[in-house]
Amino acid sequence: MTFDIFLQAIVSGLANAAMYALIAVGLTLVFGVMRIINFAHGEFLMIAMYAGYFAWSLLGIDPIVAIVLVTPVLMLLGTLLYSGVMRFALRVPEINQMAVTLGLSLLLQHLALVAFTGDNMLVTQSRAVAGVELGPVVVQVNQLIACGISMALLGALYLVLQRTDFGLIMRAVAQSRDGAALSGIDVTGVYKWAMAVGIGTLGVAGPLLVSILYVNPHVGALFTLKAFVIVILGGLGNFTGALLGALIVGLAESIAGAWFSASIAAAVPFVILILILLTRPEGLMNRSRRA
Repeated sequence: MTFDIFLQAIVSGLANAAMYALIAVGLTLVFGVMRIINFAHGEFLMIAMYAGYFAWSLLGIDPIVAIVLVTPVLMLLGTLLYSGVMRFALRVPEINQMAVTLGLSLLLQHLALVAFTGDNMLVTQSRAVAGVELGPVVVQVNQLIACGISMALLGALYLVLQRTDFGLIMRAVAQSRDGAALSGIDVTGVYKWAMAVGIGTLGVAGPLLVSILYVNPHVGALFTLKAFVIVILGGLGNFTGALLGALIVGLAESIAGAWFSASIAAAVPFVILILILLTRPEGLMNRSRRA
């Protein structure tokens, strides 16, 4: 591996990490507030990717512009997900909760297979083959746009959670549901907003991804696994930990892909997961109770 190739891998890894972080924060936010892991998280990303694709192919709407349309729809789906599934799942043991979300994941995959077939679909635009030269490194325009939007949204979401009353209320519920209820906080309403925001972030990630990656009914499962690795790595329910986990996974994947092969790179996140579970099961940030 030459230095130029290594540098290219670093830059690509950073760009991928921004997208991974945007996907993972929704999963960790829901767990931080509700203490439930949504294994159907990736399937809602798949829905957002299909929405971005059809907005482009049927309506001629640029995927970046489609974010404005897709995000409210995903937030609504998040609210419906809580009202129709999660509020009942919260009453059953954790193993049942996992079974419910896994079943929902499989259901959405098969519905997508019936509706859209198993064909790969991709938004193809002139900028898809354009690149920006940064010294010896070339970054795809679509990848650069996705990275920039992801970082901007992550920064905005962090400020909302840390500096606003809305974020304070969500963190209060995450720390103690009973204590928050005794303080007069509408816990059910907070849960709905947590699901809306957690799924709504995918309304941004989906249209951005479909310009870079093919969408098919099974693509969501891949991102669910990666998001799960990231949140375990950073600490379940920890926003900052999700950012750190995404950075590690993105860089490790990219460097392994440049050094070895794509198949080895795909296995790297799971090797990291095993090592973390064996050596530091609470996650690197060691603050799993934080939203």
